[in-house]
Amino acid sequence: MQITALDLAVIVVYLAGIVGLGCWAWMRRRGAEGSDYFLAGKSLSWVMIGLALFATNISTIHLVSFAQNGFTSGLTYGNYEWMAAFTLVILALFFAPFYLRSGVATLPDFMERRYSPGTRNYLAVLSILSAIMVHIGFSLHTGAIVLEGTILPAFLPEPSGPWVHFATILGLCAVTAVYTIVGGLLAVVLTESLQTLIMLAGSICITLIGLHMLGGWSALVESVHPVNLSILRPSTDPTGVTWYAVFLGYPVLGVWYWCTDQTIVQRVLGARDENHARLGPLFAGFIKILPVFLFVLPGIVALGLVRRGIIPPLPCNADGSPATDQTYTHLLKTILWPGMRGLVIAAMLAALMSTVAGALNSIATLFSYDIYKRWWPEVEDRRLIWIGRVATAVAMLVAVGWSMILARSKTTIFQAMVDVFPGLAPPTAVVFLWGVFWRRASATGAFWTLIAGSVAGLCISAAKIATEDGRTLADPNSLIAQFLAINSLFMAFLLFVAESGFLVLVSLLFPHNHTPESESLVWKSPWDALRRQPDTWRGLLDFRVMAALLIVTMVALYVGFSDFTVYYPFGGRVTLDGQPVSGAVLFLDSDRNVLDAELTVGPDGRYQFGTKQQAGGAPEGTRYRVRLEPRWDYVVRLDAAGKHPSETVLAAVPLGTPIREFSAPDGRTLVIELPQRRVIRVGPDVRVEIRRATPIPKRFRRFDTSGLEILLSGPPGTVDIVLHSEGASGAN
Repeated sequence: MQITALDLAVIVVYLAGIVGLGCWAWMRRRGAEGSDYFLAGKSLSWVMIGLALFATNISTIHLVSFAQNGFTSGLTYGNYEWMAAFTLVILALFFAPFYLRSGVATLPDFMERRYSPGTRNYLAVLSILSAIMVHIGFSLHTGAIVLEGTILPAFLPEPSGPWVHFATILGLCAVTAVYTIVGGLLAVVLTESLQTLIMLAGSICITLIGLHMLGGWSALVESVHPVNLSILRPSTDPTGVTWYAVFLGYPVLGVWYWCTDQTIVQRVLGARDENHARLGPLFAGFIKILPVFLFVLPGIVALGLVRRGIIPPLPCNADGSPATDQTYTHLLKTILWPGMRGLVIAAMLAALMSTVAGALNSIATLFSYDIYKRWWPEVEDRRLIWIGRVATAVAMLVAVGWSMILARSKTTIFQAMVDVFPGLAPPTAVVFLWGVFWRRASATGAFWTLIAGSVAGLCISAAKIATEDGRTLADPNSLIAQFLAINSLFMAFLLFVAESGFLVLVSLLFPHNHTPESESLVWKSPWDALRRQPDTWRGLLDFRVMAALLIVTMVALYVGFSDFTVYYPFGGRVTLDGQPVSGAVLFLDSDRNVLDAELTVGPDGRYQFGTKQQAGGAPEGTRYRVRLEPRWDYVVRLDAAGKHPSETVLAAVPLGTPIREFSAPDGRTLVIELPQRRVIRVGPDVRVEIRRATPIPKRFRRFDTSGLEILLSGPPGTVDIVLHSEGASGAN
């Protein structure tokens, strides 16, 4: 994609307008008191709250990673969006009234009034770390990757590398911090409202243009595997995002994120009154329907466009697999025109800046009210605002360092972020939920649940990330390895149950001494939250009516976009005369075209239909005809260290590509003669092997002569394909 002058003009005008809006907010409230700066003077309407909640939640991670997940796994990652609607109902019905009635500025302040100063202090620190690590760090890193792949190539011959990444992150920080530090929450909310509209406009264009090029929804259904269009998955799904993981695990993450996270709830704390505080989250719940169609669906559309040959295939990774993290930018390059590209890039910047800006302002509020003001209670508002700005700047510097660490991570961005959640979500959700609904939840129980739960969860998260980076922490067949392999959603549920039991036990051993204030912060009955108050709005704007309508809508969407057919993943090993077949492509042909597949056979002779990287599988009773063709040559590093030796593909190149080797005392050099020459250098102690594609006899290259067939008579699991140069061959 070549960035044109029109694209750059759109981006520059957008950035100038956003910064100008933030500065206007500062001029308007230059003499603001602390509550005005941090909570927008309690002036937010339910529409602004809903838009701000949506915009702060959406970031470049959603635009890039959800498109990637749509390409690889279909709609299933849309559960992170649609399940949010149910937890927003919980926020509106049960948490928002207490937050508004208590008059708190921060959620740790709420914890002190319900429990003790100790829980407030620990939760404040945990909330600041969460904002830096999750909301800011991942967003900055992803935003830098997007800019390096779109705008920077127009100005730099080599738009990559650590220093370029560092400079890009600093630039993003500078633009975002200007209006955040100067304008406070009002600037953030005003800019979020504008950015939400820009972001939605850009995403709508991507979705509609892609569907039009493909030929509409019916053409999409005929172009991709049917499992891609089902949002709920059975226990056999390789992603691990199964129906029970979603319904049991996501509420834990959702309560933490939507009901107890300062970055999100601060918009509710700035509401005009309780009606606005309750309707704002419900309005956001309706908006959360859109991301599945605007962020996840484009990835599925890209898959259909590639399979039909309408757009070129995605670029390849070193091992020959599609570079799925480039799905969104690939769509930008192939289907949008000048000017429109600039608008979509501006939308991606909007998503980044909304998330980072909201997190920065929340950090300023937490540090000012929950840390600084506790030690200096007589501080003036003007001084408190200045302290908040300093905290914002320091947090940004720490986030930059964390983003650079993420740049060295081997795991995917979205997976790394999801794996962090079990360390942060369960203890916070446990303390808030039991504190609001169970009178006997004690300060001692809450304090030690926060500490023990966060330490245990973060250790598990670190171990999961290390395992996904390829570091073996235990025998793959051990209980520890099987425990770490549990999907992060279901892991959150298991930790929630364990930590709930811990809190109940400690609370019974060390009872809570209630004050009149803490007593008022516990629902005597959950039904009390649904009782109409004298000032409750009537009709459609009655929060109870809106909540019921949202729940019915979400249930209908789940039913409409769920395919209850079980598609069993299967795979195995391909051998020829007893030796593994390397570098072949395995073609599967069935009576239903959407179930057909083209699978790569790795250097070890293994194939798999249905993985985390590509949705697939087939129902019981499916019959496939099979043929193979040689296609890939591999450069493989043999990793023999430890108890579990493995192979790492350093390069996958088209069949017959010239590869030259040079030996020297300090190692070996391999030069691959592609259109762009590639050089691989390894040390003298590293074992590297050039593994050429196995020659496939001609009779196995055609469906009508191969004689190969796969019949799935039940959950197959392993299906090996055994070839013989002479004699009978088959699959078993």
